Parts: sequence; C-alpha cells; structure tokens
Amino acid sequence: MARSFFRALPLLGTIAFAEHVWLNQTAGSWQVVSDEGLLGFHGTVRGAGGFTHLSAAAASGAEALRTWGFDQLNDTIEEAESLGLKFSAGIWLSHNKSDYEDCSDMDDDPYWQTELDRVLQGVRAFKASPSILWWTVGNEIEFATEVTKGSECTWRRLEWLVQKVKEEDPMHPVGTVLAGAHDEKVKMIARIATSLDFLGINAYGEDSLKVGTTLQRLGVTLPYALMEFGPTGHWASPVTAWGSYIEESSTEKVPRYMATCELCFSDPQCIGAFAFVWGWKWEKTGTWYGLFNEWPEVTTELTKANCTTCEAEVLGALQKCWTGEEKSSKAPSLHNVKLNGEALEGMRFSVDQEVVSLTVNASQAQGQPLTAVWVVTEEVVSDALGGAFEATNPLLADVFVDSVENTSALGLEVQLNATGLTMGGNYRLYVFVREDPDHCNGPCNNHESVASLAFRICHDAQPGEECYSHVSYAKEYGLHNHPGRYPGVTSESSFAEVQMSLAQKQVGSCQMPCSIQEWCHTAQPGEECYDFVEWLLEGNNTQTAPEALADASSIKGAQQTIYETMPGICARPCKTESLQCYPNCADTGGAGAGSGSSEMSGAPARAFGAVATLLAAALSC
Repeated sequence: MARSFFRALPLLGTIAFAEHVWLNQTAGSWQVVSDEGLLGFHGTVRGAGGFTHLSAAAASGAEALRTWGFDQLNDTIEEAESLGLKFSAGIWLSHNKSDYEDCSDMDDDPYWQTELDRVLQGVRAFKASPSILWWTVGNEIEFATEVTKGSECTWRRLEWLVQKVKEEDPMHPVGTVLAGAHDEKVKMIARIATSLDFLGINAYGEDSLKVGTTLQRLGVTLPYALMEFGPTGHWASPVTAWGSYIEESSTEKVPRYMATCELCFSDPQCIGAFAFVWGWKWEKTGTWYGLFNEWPEVTTELTKANCTTCEAEVLGALQKCWTGEEKSSKAPSLHNVKLNGEALEGMRFSVDQEVVSLTVNASQAQGQPLTAVWVVTEEVVSDALGGAFEATNPLLADVFVDSVENTSALGLEVQLNATGLTMGGNYRLYVFVREDPDHCNGPCNNHESVASLAFRICHDAQPGEECYSHVSYAKEYGLHNHPGRYPGVTSESSFAEVQMSLAQKQVGSCQMPCSIQEWCHTAQPGEECYDFVEWLLEGNNTQTAPEALADASSIKGAQQTIYETMPGICARPCKTESLQCYPNCADTGGAGAGSGSSEMSGAPARAFGAVATLLAAALSC
C-alpha cells in the first residue's frame, strides 16, 4: 500500500487547537507573536534551514526549522511537537514554465485545481499542530520563468494560492520564498501578490546582508525572513585557472553565518533567519553547505577518528549568536594548509606527477590535541541547478604514502602520491580536522573543521618536449606575427604565461604550468576566438556549432561553450554564464505539468541527509 503524504487527522475528541501566530509591527519593528507571547529572540525567529537533527537544533537555541514540502513535514512534525519546535512549513509548487503561462481563468485550470486540492489537503492535515510557525507557498518558483522577475502570471497564480491557503488557515501567516531580492521581481510581487504576510528570501554570503536595504530602497514595507543563508555560494565564488570552484574553509565560513545572524536581529524588518543547510548534502562539493557531516566514508567507515553525526565548526558560532553562550567544547579552527612547507594562498594548488608533503595548521580553543582525515576525489561537478540532487563523488584509492586506510590518510601531516593521477586531471582534496582519539578523555567530541581544496596535475614544459617547442615558437615568432591566435598574452609575457594560454586552448600536449594558479581571458575583438564565436552566433555553419551554443546569450557564454567542446580555439573566459548565473539561471528541465507522483516531481528540491536517496528519483533540473 502506498504511504500517504499526510498523517491521519486526530479524532474530534482529541484534536489539538492551533496556536495562533501573527506578525505585529511595534514602534517600526516587526515581530512574530503567538498566543504565548513573542516568539524567538524579541520576536525574531532563530531558524535552522532543514528538517533533520531536531534535538541538536533545540540544544543550539533554534526554535524553528524549515521544510519544503508536506512529505517532510509528515515525517518530522511529531518529534518537533515533543521538543517544542516549530516549522516554517513549505508548500512545494511546480517549477515548470508551462504551468505559469495561462492565467486567463484562474479557477478553471485542471492542473491547478488538482494542485489546489493537494495544497489544501496538506494545510488541513497540519494546521492544528502547535508546531506550525507559518506557511511558505512555493520555493523559488520564478525559476520557471525568469529568476530576476518571474512573470505576471507566476505572481497572479501565487496570489490565488495564498488567498486559498489563508482562507483554509487564518491562524498562521503565509509567505513565499524567492531566490534573491532582485528589484524588478520584488516590485512585481509587491504589486500583484498583495495577500502575502511576508517575503522569504534565499540569499548567501554578502548578498544576505543586503536584503533589508534593498527592500527599504524599493519602498517595500512587508517584513522578510531569510529562509536560507550561509557561506558565499558556489555560483559567486572565484574559480581556479582550470575552472574549479574555490571553496572557503569552515573557519572562513564562520563570520559569514555570524554576520547574517546578527544582522537579522538588528534589522527591524527581519522576522527570522534560517541557517542552511541543517543537515548534509552534496552540492558541488561534499562540504560546501552542510552543517553536519554525514558522508559515510569520512565519518563512520574509518578505522580511526570516526565522527558520527559530526557537527560543523559553524554550529558553535550559531549557538553563540542564538543564545549568547559558547558551546562547552569548541570545534577546531583551521588556519592554513601547507604544500611542501609553504602555506597555500587560497584553497587550491597544482602539482606535477610527484610525491608532495601536505600539512594542516589548526588549533582548538581548549588546547585539545588534534588529528586530521585526508581524502581525494576526482573533480566531477554536477550541472544541477537550484539545489537539485547531486551524486557523491567516490574516494580515490592509493593516493597517500604509507596510509593504513586504502582511501584516506590520518595525521596533521601526510604525503600525497600524485604519480598515479592523470596528467591534466582535476581533483579535490578534503581535510577534516578532529580531536585526536588517542588523547580524548572518553569519547571525542563530534565536531570538526574542514578545508576543501581544488587541485590539478600540472607540468612545466621542458626542453625536448612538444609543448616546449610550441611555447618557444609562440614567443619567437607567433606572438609577433599572429597575436590574435594567443589569447591573453603578448610578446612580453613569461614562458609560463604563454604555456598557460596554449594549455587553455588545448594546443598539442601543453598542460597548465605549475607556477600559475589562476588564469582566464575573455575574448576581445580581433582575436581568433572572438571572431569565430561572433561568426557562429550570426548563424553561420550551424553544423559545426555545438548544440549548447543555441542557449548562449553573450560572447562570453558562447566562448565558454567553445572552450568546453571545441579544443584549439578559445581559452576559458573570466566570467561565464555557467559559473556566474545563479541566482540568475533558469531551470532548464523538469517533467511536464502534472507529471510524476511526488509533490516535488520535476522541480529542483533541496534534498539532503538521509532523504536524498528517497527524493532523488523525483528531482530533475
């Protein structure tokens, strides 16, 4: 028998009455209020952005968590009630463009009538729970049309649904969740979706600090909640010369979370902030967003230094922000990683096919002795958007010298054996710093600091090698007579810079030199790449042009496509649509209207932790 998304309603004689929650503005400040008084910290909700680890949320000082759909609420509502926690209860809506194209008759659309029945059934099932904080109708539904503004029909359909939800449950506020606070989008919603009680905004890094001032500048007086906040997003991060994301260490992420948490308390328009992600998920890397580490190969399947339900360094900072109190035992702090004794600038490096020494420099506030777990994966990056499910990259074996484990090494200093790695290959090194189990009085504390470092197997061209001849020819003849063939360099450039230019164009056997970590070049008029891309964008030789070129909207976007698919013409552009678009990317996939059996079918849902496998089949992007 198929399991229902909704728990059975209690008998009339035992039914619980909903706790009335509302938003109140006093002396210019918005507050969340219930029958019991102010909620959160003086009316500002302290939120954990996820629906797992409820006990840890309560112990850390959060009073609310977040769901994206009714199925998640069904799995957790009873535990939340027992802990006195509340949920920002999400109502998932379609991300399919076709579902927001016809608003001519709002009440006579078969798909939306079916959706309305589903939505109201879910609201009806849970509205009496004392753990309902508020409802959010839709999460980033503007992905279906245009993320910077959505569409008239999108927001009319939202308004129609919000009205229906409020009629069904007048006891709780109703909002929606947007991907960023873009001017045109916010203005359209304020004009069309007038029944909203608040705006929910997903924003990361420095962007989360600008939401309040953006709303004030636009004259939007609705209260807002940061429904996801966290580190600098991967879409906004710098990239290496070979195009890999450069991720902040866990210690660098701490002030990102703290600044946003504290800002919400001080902003009279902010009614809550939800730290993302309260759980674990693989999104571009295994460590970017998770506030817990549930990667089995590095937490529970080691011979030594396991870390079950391993808490990220950020959790201590969140508890300090939420409660004003430090954790009794702090997680380690990571200061730097050294390659052959030299501290790396930025979380990336390149090495030849050789054995190198790696050292992590870290400390713990109470002086607890530390150790570290090191692992390596290939750098396989999913092109999924909007938090859609991504598969975990497997660990590589036999990449550390004298390691007891097959796929990991233990200690603050290890030796990486890169001799068997592929020349020109892209990889990622992870180092997890934990308390040393040989020096713990009893079980070690389950917390860690983490660094995730992109690296590439490089090679400096040597006399007698094919690439050396290519570089020598370019410096002596090519750059003087055909400069347009050598993007980003001149006759004054160094040997390594010219080698990098040739490597970017994938000329001959040239690999990226080891001495250059970051390099890119956006094509300029007069260069071979620019002229070729412009010619293709004008519609010439469509049989030669890659299919992906049809979706490129600029020279830079087309250059990225040529760089990836047609070696020998273009270098990697400095800013590309594929790396810089979020949250300005459109959802490019998904099932058709009404297809699939899950309420999240055809939509890029946030899936993480133990539910990732269950939701994966329902997610597409």
